[in-house]
Amino acid sequence: MPSANNLQSAPFTVPPRVAMLSILGFWIFYYVSITLRSWIMDYPGAWHMLDNRAWVSLFGIGFTYLLYRALRLLCLHTLRVRVVAAFLFSAITATAYSTVNYLSFYVVDPKPAEMERAAREQEDEKKQDGPAHLIAENALSWYFFFLSWSVFYLALSYAGAVRASEREAARLRAATQTAEIRALRYQVNPHFLFNTLNSISSLVMSGKREDAEAMILNLSTFFRTSLAAEPTEDVPLADEIAVQKLYLEIEAVRFPERLKPSFEIDPAAANACVPGLILQPLIENAIKYGVAPARRPVQICVSAKVVGEMLEVTVSDDGDGAKAQNGTGVGLRNVRDRLTARFGEAATLTAGKRPEGGFAATLRLPLVYNGC
Repeated sequence: MPSANNLQSAPFTVPPRVAMLSILGFWIFYYVSITLRSWIMDYPGAWHMLDNRAWVSLFGIGFTYLLYRALRLLCLHTLRVRVVAAFLFSAITATAYSTVNYLSFYVVDPKPAEMERAAREQEDEKKQDGPAHLIAENALSWYFFFLSWSVFYLALSYAGAVRASEREAARLRAATQTAEIRALRYQVNPHFLFNTLNSISSLVMSGKREDAEAMILNLSTFFRTSLAAEPTEDVPLADEIAVQKLYLEIEAVRFPERLKPSFEIDPAAANACVPGLILQPLIENAIKYGVAPARRPVQICVSAKVVGEMLEVTVSDDGDGAKAQNGTGVGLRNVRDRLTARFGEAATLTAGKRPEGGFAATLRLPLVYNGC
């Protein structure tokens, strides 16, 4: 819900077309309702007064338009100021309209003799009070008519300010979410880069230039792929797996005897959409806690399958470092935050030790096709 500060800063404006339609609607309603009442009550001279009432209504439309222009000038002021102005301007407009109404019905085109005879006594009493008293009496009645339109206009303008504030708040939320996703997306483990560069240096120093060149090429391809993609867009799971295979090839140079990757991807899941590099922190954790401290081959398995309307992706290892992964690390938190930013509560991440040994992290996210 927009705050009071947001509403104070939002202009209270109504599109001119909407304002004009509201003015015309008010006066058409007046003209039709008064005419029908005169016809139903069988007032003397009712049909004779149609022209007069039409001309007066046109003046009323003009006066209401001027009232609209006056209130529009205060669109940047507070609602309190605009309400006070509405009461004041409505009184001025009602007085002006009452004057035109008096001139039309009593001076320019007096009522017919039949109507005068039917209401002579009542009219004589009013005329004895003079034009000023009659104008003031009518102005009081018309004051509430113009005030009603002013209140209606203020309600429209306030609703417009609320909608504008809501749109701005939504835009800011979207921008914040996009910035958050970008920041999370670019959190590449610096240790990976440092270790890779050290491995390249070792390969060069030991004379394994072809291996070093292949590793540099893989590293270049990995970073070009991971950094060039739009951080807020999803990618097919097959593309995500391809990037992770490239990453594992780089790490395999560091752990040629210990790192044993495997992939079990259901064909139905290969084209499902996932956030780009969403598996990166999970595989990094598996290498950091499972492969790096091990003295034996460790298998890292990436599996994916479709379960109902959900995509389930699991990264598991059979290493001995499960105790170091308590579910509160930076990598897991990064994945959870990205899933929340992208899918809200519809996606989950569960992580923990496997009964048979090792560690497993499972993503469950809505199954989406053709959205990436």
